[in-house]
Amino acid sequence: MSIVVHNLGYTHPDGEKLFNSVSFSIQEGEKVALIGANGCGKSTIFKILAGQIQPTEGEISITEKLCYLPQQFNLNESQTIAEALGVSKKIEALQAILKGSVDEKHYQDLEDDWDIENRLQRNLAKWKMGTIDIQRKMKSLSGGEKTKIALTRIALDVPKIILLDEPSNHLDLDARLVLYQFIKESVATIMVISHDRALLNQLEVMLELTPNGLERYGGNYDFYKVQRTQQEE
Repeated sequence: MSIVVHNLGYTHPDGEKLFNSVSFSIQEGEKVALIGANGCGKSTIFKILAGQIQPTEGEISITEKLCYLPQQFNLNESQTIAEALGVSKKIEALQAILKGSVDEKHYQDLEDDWDIENRLQRNLAKWKMGTIDIQRKMKSLSGGEKTKIALTRIALDVPKIILLDEPSNHLDLDARLVLYQFIKESVATIMVISHDRALLNQLEVMLELTPNGLERYGGNYDFYKVQRTQQEE
């Protein structure tokens, strides 16, 4: 299992209970949507899984490296793209070594990641950003470009578990198609919160969150709607 959650509950500091008795497990490599009414606590569950806040009750087991893209992510506007991507030191070290430096610090900074420039170029090219100057400041980018940089950072980090909260926000249609393909091809365990129905239809499991717990539905979002309609009838 990649993620195991047992009897999770969260109560706001003011005493208002958001949800309780939430239990689920996600197999390695599964692509899962967390769905439910606005305000039911989906983003709170992601923050709990990412270790940003503590649950009021329950237990969580996560055994693999996790990357989390929140709906409102805060990238340092004063950083360069290379710094935001976490590759600045490696790129500088590689260039120094290729110019003949034998300084041990450069080899330590590179961490044997000799393919970093090629990996960076390949991942930026997927978003049609292959020609962008990675020394540009983040503050010069549009909202969509910042999202692409955040998603590129995740791809470069190669996590085993990825949490994406409304990842298609700010992306145009072409970029959304790239996102769908990334999710489809990834071998990571992926959980998604989204109002983008086309994105939800790329996923194989729906987890519906309600105030009283969580229910699992096999299949994409369209199939989930059929199952829900049959249940209501």
